[in-house]
Amino acid sequence: MRLTFHTDYALRMLVYLAINQDRPSRVADVAESYGISRNHLLKVALRLGRLGYLTTLRGRSGGIALARAPENINLGRVVRQMEDDFGLVECMHLDGGACAIGPSCRLKGVVGQALEAFLSVFDEYSLADIAGNRDILAGLLGLPGKTVNPT
Repeated sequence: MRLTFHTDYALRMLVYLAINQDRPSRVADVAESYGISRNHLLKVALRLGRLGYLTTLRGRSGGIALARAPENINLGRVVRQMEDDFGLVECMHLDGGACAIGPSCRLKGVVGQALEAFLSVFDEYSLADIAGNRDILAGLLGLPGKTVNPT
């Protein structure tokens, strides 16, 4: 199983916002901290906003911020909402695929079970769980007033 960059960036953006809750952030700041595309992150932020995870703040000190408390953001739900296609094998694609043994194949069930096991691990964690080492993460991302001390 492999997550798309879109989902990866969404999780990273949520972590950034969780550790920087004191003030609104700009998409450009998130992109710079991670060294990733600002344009791609804009699309991610738009989708996260539509899904209710982000809020936008207008004005001079505006930006983006979490719309919910980190403990109320379940990672499994985020992953399921951000991924467009969980078709790990051809017959699981949204269009049904074109596998010759499809009507009698048992592989689809096994792959589906493996996918659910993968996602169930994400279901066990909230954003608060993965952003619990806030000071260390903030230091690694170069946020002001934070220092890197991984011990």
